[in-house]
Amino acid sequence: MNKILIIGAGQLGSRHLQGALQSALPLNIRVVDPSQDSLNIAQQRAEQVSKENEQSTVQYAQNLPKNETFDICIIATSAPVRAKVTYNLLAENKVHCIIFEKVLFQAINEYTEIEALLKKHNVTAWVNCPRRLYPSYQQIKALVNPNEVLSMKVSGSGWGMACNSIHFIDLFSYLCNEANLQTTENNLDLELLESKRAGFYELTGKARFMIGEHALELECTTADEVAIQVSLVSDSKTIKIDEVAGSINVVDSSSEQQLKHQVKYQSELTGLNIDAIINTNTSLLTPFKESCLLHTPMIELYLEHINKVLNKNLLACPIT
Repeated sequence: MNKILIIGAGQLGSRHLQGALQSALPLNIRVVDPSQDSLNIAQQRAEQVSKENEQSTVQYAQNLPKNETFDICIIATSAPVRAKVTYNLLAENKVHCIIFEKVLFQAINEYTEIEALLKKHNVTAWVNCPRRLYPSYQQIKALVNPNEVLSMKVSGSGWGMACNSIHFIDLFSYLCNEANLQTTENNLDLELLESKRAGFYELTGKARFMIGEHALELECTTADEVAIQVSLVSDSKTIKIDEVAGSINVVDSSSEQQLKHQVKYQSELTGLNIDAIINTNTSLLTPFKESCLLHTPMIELYLEHINKVLNKNLLACPIT
């Protein structure tokens, strides 16, 4: 039976657990979180779904395992402790594959240190930015001409610019087929917002990035309502996605068509990711090294901005 470890049983970890139980394979799942309350909530959520494979089992623990081997580990902790948890996990156990949640790490040095650690322990890793798994974005990628320069803009309000920028940066990279991200402009607002999660900040304003000749603009206003529009412009097409309304409009020189955008929840994706990794040794998720190239310019930009606003010299970017 394949052994799965989920570290972090909070909001996202519990959804990973629900998704793991949708795997067609028989799984021995271990859920670890120091909080008994979080483990209780995870168990309640696990009991809300039907197991795809009746042989799958779930165990709950407050401490990391020792001297064990796992096929896949999902690290769904908050960002501040993710690097330390990875060190502690690999110091005591053998893990073949890791799926990391975003934001990967808060400190720039942790990206190179964890990359070296994964190489040392021969671990294959990916980062969970799931928009590239959505059928509608896979459909859009097929419509984008890879030989044309792409201009992508994300606009709206209430979408959590600090914690969710990486999702759209990853989508931009997926559509461009490149990952060498560079920052080109910082027009972030000088007022920081307290995140819903204590100790973290949210951002509003604009930031611009480039990958090669392809351009990305992220904009989040201070309006309370959640609104997310994504526009993609190339020489031959204009594609507009309203993620909240669930609509896609595609216009080229000779036609216009309407498509449907549908969000895939984590509880619908994790089982598929586990099955793919176990059956094929690969995943459609973002490879760890590529995601580091996408994370680090964003972390540097947001850390510099937050330090400037707070008049501090933080080494870790307080976003998650």
